[in-house]
Amino acid sequence: MGAPVWQWLDTGVRRAAENLALNRALLEARRAGEIPGTVRFHRYAPAALVGHHEDPAQALDLAYCARQGIVVQRRLTGGGAIYMDEGVLGWELYLGRADVGTPEMPAISARMCTAAAAAIRALGARAEYRAPTDIVVGGRKISGTGGALDGDALLYQGTLLIDFDVEVMLRALAATAPRVTPAFVAAARDSVVNLRECVAPLPAPERIHAAFVAAFAQEFGARIEPAVLGEPALARYRTALAEIDDPAWVGLPAARAA
Repeated sequence: MGAPVWQWLDTGVRRAAENLALNRALLEARRAGEIPGTVRFHRYAPAALVGHHEDPAQALDLAYCARQGIVVQRRLTGGGAIYMDEGVLGWELYLGRADVGTPEMPAISARMCTAAAAAIRALGARAEYRAPTDIVVGGRKISGTGGALDGDALLYQGTLLIDFDVEVMLRALAATAPRVTPAFVAAARDSVVNLRECVAPLPAPERIHAAFVAAFAQEFGARIEPAVLGEPALARYRTALAEIDDPAWVGLPAARAA
C-alpha cells in the first residue's frame, strides 16, 4: 500500500469568525470522511479570542480592543483568551485517529511538536520540542500548540510567531492589564521569540509552508498535495459562519443585554 494522500490549504488572512468557522467545518468534514487528512495554514486579522466558556468582559480589555480595532470572538475550544494577528502563522492538522496511531494526547502532541520543530529548524532557527506542547528556540517560545479529539477526528493546532507584538497582546487581555508596565512587557518579550529574530532574511510564506508540509509528510509517511476548499466543506463552512459571525455567539455584554 502506498503512502496516504493528504491535502494542504492556505486560507490566507481572514476575519476571526471566518477562521473559527473553518475550524468547525473542516473538523466536521474530516469526521464524516468527506476530506482526507488536511494541513491548513492561516492568519488572523487582529483578534482577541476568548475560550468557549469565558466572559469577554472578564477576559479582555474591551475598551482597548475597540480602540485598536481588535475584533473579539469566541473559540470552539476551552482554555484562556489569546490574541492573534498577521504576525502569527497558524498551522492546523485535521486527521483521523488511525493517522496518528494513538488516542493519547501527550503522545500526539509529542509527534506534532517534533515535526513542527524540524520544520522550523529547516528554516534556519534552532528549534526544539519542549514538553508538553511548546516549541522553543534557546529556551524562548516560538510556537504553542494544542489539540482535541472529536469522535475519531483530531484537530491539532499550532502557531509560529513570525513578527508578533507582545505588548499589544498583553494590553488586550484584561487579566494582565494591571501589570502592563515596561518591566512586565520586557520580561514577556524575553520569554518568546519571533522567527524574524532567528532567521535573516525572513523566509517567504511559501518557504515556511513548504517546510511544514515536508516535516509532517516525513513524520506521518504521507504525501501532502496542495488543494483548495471544496464542497461539502464549503457548505459546512457557510453554516458554521452564520452561527459564529453573530454577537450572540460572542456573548459581548451589549449582545447579552439586548
